[in-house]
Amino acid sequence: MSLTEYNISAAAIAIFSLAFMILGTLCILASFGKGRDYLLKPAGMFYAFAGLCTIISVEVMRQSVKRMIDSDETIWIEYYYSWSFACACAAFVLLFLSGIGLLLISMPQMPRNPWETCMDAEPDPIE
Repeated sequence: MSLTEYNISAAAIAIFSLAFMILGTLCILASFGKGRDYLLKPAGMFYAFAGLCTIISVEVMRQSVKRMIDSDETIWIEYYYSWSFACACAAFVLLFLSGIGLLLISMPQMPRNPWETCMDAEPDPIE
């Protein structure tokens, strides 16, 4: 794979990440209505997927840079990651944790006493 193919792959994965972020935001905005809490689960999944796509894109770009440095065509004495790498890693952490958080919030609440749920049920009609 050439370096431009790595860069194009990383850009495509980053676009998927952006699309997942937009879909997650639309789900959250739609859930602000009355009784639409069921949209928090897909929003959490979209944010978690966006975080995963972000870290995959960062890793593909890192591999591209590493391959460029290791090639015989370029001679590098020293290199370091810039602040944008740290921002991308922070974006992954925030997106992934917010996605997991939304999934945990949207889970149904467990009753404190499971027998309460059984006792509150309507009895079956006898025919």
